[in-house]
Amino acid sequence: MIPYFVLFGTWMLGSIQFASRKAAAYERIFYVAALVLTILMVGFRYEVGGDWITYQDMYADISMQSLATATRFTEPAYAFLNWVSAKVDGGVYIPNLGCALVFMLGLSALVRRQTRPWLAMTVAIPYLVIVVGMGYTRQAAAIGMICWAIAGIDDDKLWKTIAKVVFGALFHKTAILFLPILLAPAARRNLLIGIVGALAFIGLAFIALGGSSDRLVTNYVNSDYQSSGAAIRVAMNVLAAGLFLIFRKRFAISPAERLIWTIASGLAVVSVIGLASSSSSVGVDRLALFLIPLQVFVLANIPSIASFTASTRSAATLAVIGYSLAVQYVYFFHGTFSYTWLPYRNALVITDRGADS
Repeated sequence: MIPYFVLFGTWMLGSIQFASRKAAAYERIFYVAALVLTILMVGFRYEVGGDWITYQDMYADISMQSLATATRFTEPAYAFLNWVSAKVDGGVYIPNLGCALVFMLGLSALVRRQTRPWLAMTVAIPYLVIVVGMGYTRQAAAIGMICWAIAGIDDDKLWKTIAKVVFGALFHKTAILFLPILLAPAARRNLLIGIVGALAFIGLAFIALGGSSDRLVTNYVNSDYQSSGAAIRVAMNVLAAGLFLIFRKRFAISPAERLIWTIASGLAVVSVIGLASSSSSVGVDRLALFLIPLQVFVLANIPSIASFTASTRSAATLAVIGYSLAVQYVYFFHGTFSYTWLPYRNALVITDRGADS
């Protein structure tokens, strides 16, 4: 358990030492070092996460197939990483490292746009990085691409935004469902672009989800499966959504970003209704994972609200750090499946991994 709190402490100390991106000339060097540490912990984890055995079995199945056949087992990008890894006997580590790179670099792109990037990553560590990044390998990569798309929403052309989401969908196809949110700012500025974007979404959704839509509906909507901790995860999103909607006009962000986070906040609130009315919490829970970046954005920017005094900002920063630490503590000491994350082991420093690992 100690490595997880060391990781959290690294970013926490950075959030105190570097109050902003320009806090010191050497800030970027320390940031890159902390980011590399995080990528290595996520990418080279060994027997960590609730789906570790599932992904190991998937690697074993794909290792015996052609690339074309491998894509029938899972999303194309993840299948490709497993197929390549099998050719060099890389085990699950090449797919894990590849997904960790996509996830963390995408998350970092969003984090670096914030006034307090170290604090933003501190917020992300307990759940988005440790739980999602180390447990939901494919979906984490997709979330990373969504974060990257949001980070570039003011600078990217429409096709770049679409390309980022499509690339994310190659890891987890449900990422395509969030394309309309990212296209909303362009649609508001230009009706024609909005129509083109809508058509692009329909076409891409058909391609990505068409062959598996029945299975997704069965597993995520019509089943009686329940996702442990779904209510807590949704509640965390709702807390961030409430804070954003209360202080919405005080965040120093562009109109495009404000629209995206407003829609995300609305979806977070609506997810409560979905959780209460659906016989299965799995679908709501899995889609709600894509809304976790809302927590990162909102909580990291609360101390930077324009009307706050210097002392209020310091208190808010400590409150955000305390809340994030509490999230990590509660997960490891009270989480139903936290035992699958313990003890933390890393393939770079152990020798008893086994032949098929």
